[in-house]
Amino acid sequence: MSQLKNKKLTITIVVIVIITIGVISMYFVPSQTTVTMIPITQEEQHQNDALGVAQRYIVTSPTFAFDGDINTLDTEYVGSLESYPPQYLIKISFDSAHGGFGNREGQMLTQVITPHKMNIIVSEGIVISAVTDETWDELNNQYVLKTPQQKLPSSDESVIPFDGMATDYSSLVDAIKSRGILVESAEEISAESSSFSVPTKVISVGGTDIQVFEFQSESDAKTASLIVSKDGTEIGTSIIRWIDTPHFYTNGNLIVLYVGQNPEIVNLLESFLGKQFAGM
Repeated sequence: MSQLKNKKLTITIVVIVIITIGVISMYFVPSQTTVTMIPITQEEQHQNDALGVAQRYIVTSPTFAFDGDINTLDTEYVGSLESYPPQYLIKISFDSAHGGFGNREGQMLTQVITPHKMNIIVSEGIVISAVTDETWDELNNQYVLKTPQQKLPSSDESVIPFDGMATDYSSLVDAIKSRGILVESAEEISAESSSFSVPTKVISVGGTDIQVFEFQSESDAKTASLIVSKDGTEIGTSIIRWIDTPHFYTNGNLIVLYVGQNPEIVNLLESFLGKQFAGM
């Protein structure tokens, strides 16, 4: 019995010694893995801060917020621009569940996975620019403004004054010519291929095409205008993906469509047709 107790005591002492050695070795034996902390520069910190601002913004941007897939978000580039105050460019890609840009609530949508790339510029902790696919201005919810248009070329014809509003094709052409602007007939598209139930008369106004739809009566034009969505991306059951900003006008027997952003043309059409009833 005494020998058994001595044996247990010996085993206990050995175990205590082994544990003690293990604990001591944790303090005195160098670790095999060394973690080296690399100091971050002030510029890198500024870029990280700008990235955080961009990442928080993109999930609230109109295009992504509508149908973006958060699992596809990928930061492709972070860099600084030569500017003062400092500006930082962040490029982030993502996928949307449908085609198009911005908030498409109420629109008929094509259900196709659509890849996008958004360029975000951050300055002083604020997003000052956000453009998707170099096409859609997220901050202003419109197509991006292209390079400034040159002034519309003048006509060599004598100017005949025009008063009032344009109500048909002939009066619209006369009205534009009264401003001394070059107007030419470009082409005519049959009613079967037209967006409405009447032929499309395309006129070139200073080199820019404008589509003119002339109906039999004012009521017919008014009825046709009702099938155009407020943002101009739908005409009846057709979904239109314009290459630029659409502007729809109606007055008298006319519906007039201009796709572009030339403020001179917009002002010209508004002066003879009134404010747009659909578009962006």
